Amino acid sequence: MKIVVSGIPIDIQKKNIKNMHLQVKPPDGHVVISAPSSMDDKAIEVYARTNLSWIKKQIEKFQQQPRSAKRQYVSGETMYIWGKQYYLTFVPDSQKNSFTIQGDKVILSMREESTVKQRENYVREQYRVLLKNEIERLLPKWEQITGLHCESWQTKYMVTRWGTCNTDKKKLWFNLQLAQKPIECLEYVILHELIHLLERTHNSTFVAYMDLYMKDWRAVKKELNDSKLDYYDAQDESPLQKLIDQNRYDEIKDAVLNHLADEVKTKKATLSDIEIENVIHIEQIEDGAIGFSVIVSCDIEHSVSKNGKVSYTERWLNVRCKVLLGVELTNFEIISISDCEQKEDSDNEKYSGELVPIIARAAFDDEATKFLKKYYPAALTEPVSVPIRDIAEGMGLSIEEKELLSSELDVFGLVVFEDGNVQDKNKNIVIRNAKRGMIFIDPRVYYERNLGTVNFTIAHECFHWFRHQPYHALMKMLGSDDELGKIIHCSIGSNVKDTEKWKPIDWMEWQANGVAPHILMPSNTAKIKIEELIANYQIKFDGSDGYRIEEMISELADFYGLSKQSVKMRLGELGYTKIDGAFTYVNGQYVTPFSFDASAISSNQSFTISTSDLFKAYCFNKEFRKVLDTGKFVYIEGHVCLNDEKYVIPSNGRLMLTQYALAHMDECCLVFDKGYSYESKYQGQRYYTQMMYKSPAQTGAQEYSFEMNKHNKTLLAQIQGAKSSANSMRTYPGAFSETLVQMMKERKLSVKKLADTSLVGEKTIQRLRNNEEYPTSVQTIMGLCYGLKLTVPEAEMLIGKTDFSIKATNPQNNAYRCALSACAENSIYEVNEMLESCGYEPFGSSSLD
Repeated sequence: MKIVVSGIPIDIQKKNIKNMHLQVKPPDGHVVISAPSSMDDKAIEVYARTNLSWIKKQIEKFQQQPRSAKRQYVSGETMYIWGKQYYLTFVPDSQKNSFTIQGDKVILSMREESTVKQRENYVREQYRVLLKNEIERLLPKWEQITGLHCESWQTKYMVTRWGTCNTDKKKLWFNLQLAQKPIECLEYVILHELIHLLERTHNSTFVAYMDLYMKDWRAVKKELNDSKLDYYDAQDESPLQKLIDQNRYDEIKDAVLNHLADEVKTKKATLSDIEIENVIHIEQIEDGAIGFSVIVSCDIEHSVSKNGKVSYTERWLNVRCKVLLGVELTNFEIISISDCEQKEDSDNEKYSGELVPIIARAAFDDEATKFLKKYYPAALTEPVSVPIRDIAEGMGLSIEEKELLSSELDVFGLVVFEDGNVQDKNKNIVIRNAKRGMIFIDPRVYYERNLGTVNFTIAHECFHWFRHQPYHALMKMLGSDDELGKIIHCSIGSNVKDTEKWKPIDWMEWQANGVAPHILMPSNTAKIKIEELIANYQIKFDGSDGYRIEEMISELADFYGLSKQSVKMRLGELGYTKIDGAFTYVNGQYVTPFSFDASAISSNQSFTISTSDLFKAYCFNKEFRKVLDTGKFVYIEGHVCLNDEKYVIPSNGRLMLTQYALAHMDECCLVFDKGYSYESKYQGQRYYTQMMYKSPAQTGAQEYSFEMNKHNKTLLAQIQGAKSSANSMRTYPGAFSETLVQMMKERKLSVKKLADTSLVGEKTIQRLRNNEEYPTSVQTIMGLCYGLKLTVPEAEMLIGKTDFSIKATNPQNNAYRCALSACAENSIYEVNEMLESCGYEPFGSSSLD
């Protein structure tokens, strides 16, 4: 239930409690009132209005609390250690992690492919070491000064408090972020928490003790509270916690009362109202059931002392529960109750708070094995085509293939968890009266894609049914007002967002996409079939069998009912890395099969790079820019290859790779690292956002980048000593027209010939040669540069004689420079296709006069 008071939404939770409790919760200051079940709604509203002034003050505190920006842990960021500012330098190191302070810099060394989360976790552990060292030095000092002693202490990352004190166990907690603040702030927090061992609240007695031991504590407190806490996303109760709080509170309270009855009776105390703080350790404990821990807090109110004061003991308990899975969560059972420490963060291992299973990529095989063991165990003992339609029928699912699920065919299939109408993304009804257990496949998939895609989609939906019903049951029980509790729409393509921003539905899609091919092509038995075909096709992986590898992939695709691309991906996952050159598509075109030495690249590398990634690498990587600007490499069929007649030959007016090059890619082509655009190595660099906006969408949001690794260094060693094109430029006249005339003369190019190779009209060229006042554009001048086969320095020199510039000041200029460096041997039509596919203006005149 929600009410709105003076424009402030307030969440009302009615429970079997005695008194009302008002909370303004972090991080955004949302308001929650817990009220007795019998209390009238009007009385609750009056209570809220009575406390309105206090509520507004608390909300304002949360809104004004400064937060630092979300860190990416890349070079150039600032970070603080004991109040001093340092500049972060990230140094890739695949051997070991390190965190070193050098002058005003912090050198962070980790794997280049490490994620932001991995870097964050490692840095936090370094803060922990720093903080523990200082606590070990300062805590004994303040214990001696005050005569107060704690039994134990720990550090942890907290988002709302600098420290806490468990007065019952005399245990102190310190926020890891204190290592970022001046050392006097840590001393203040140590003293603050020690005094709580004497006085639980911040009353006048507490203040008097603080004044006694630290005269300037108010100034230190202000400095601490004015400084920034780390960024964090708004977190509310998990859906499961909400459900337990709303529907099972009474059972948990009764169990806790019973558990503490003897203790309360012995101490002649009273147990105050219980609060459910968290639901953690969610895991599937047996088939069809999940277990989880409900963390509760309660205050034990002791008898009034002689001085009239009431004392409290805070208790935290772990209530271990069990519930059955299915259409609804039923048969709730409390298994045990035990003491626990106060917990600020959830540490779920098997399920999230939304009951989405936690599945790592490495566990996809295990998930597929569980599925097949239950529904088709024969696939685990011998190579067979998995009858996914029969399996779906055996699971009680029916498949419908008549309805169009979206106007753009961006939804291949969906599975229905609850009866009702199905809407598209625009809220238009596309299916009426859909029944639970129905799988819908858009019939256009057969024609736009293939049978393998249909089978993949069915397997995808079956896995949703197998593993994701608990989430939908929970959404239904919470009364979700959208389709979350009813349907999963399975869209094409991958989620391109940073995984830290994924919602539950994103994770479920990722899991189903990952497990489906493992179901249709189980690892152990698939290897038997693959080895059989390798022998049949006499594939030796010696560089001469690119087409035979494609034939083998085609046969596997027919056998398993998968697409060729899915089979190729599975082969790579199973360790057959030399298939990278088969069925490769780049820039929307099929690439001639190629081969290479198996040891030349790792599973996360490729010899192929798209046009958009080529332009990005040139724009953001100085080393790659230097490599291409030598003029010794050409971009052909998605490969950056040495420009040597051994590897490159002209054919029908365009360049092609020789048969030798196709059989020895490792000898002549640069290698690129595979990654994802949402964790791009270029993120944060100038023009990155603009470049990404221009880049066409790529399968799986993949991004390929250049690194000066061992392979690329070896390849570059072949051209060492060769003069860069930048050093071969001669002196030309001062005027543009005179320079143009001289360059054409040197290259023996007629006006007509240059017009053909530059896509600039003959009349335009003639006017420019004659130094006539004639309006032109940078694309016209670039067309001439390309037709003249100028290097980047030569083009800069020529364009410098006009009002234009191609300095590396924006993505389009970098794309132009890259085209001159790496694509000089391609036809201008090919180059213009590359430029236009990335949203840049093509070379040449808009109209050929």
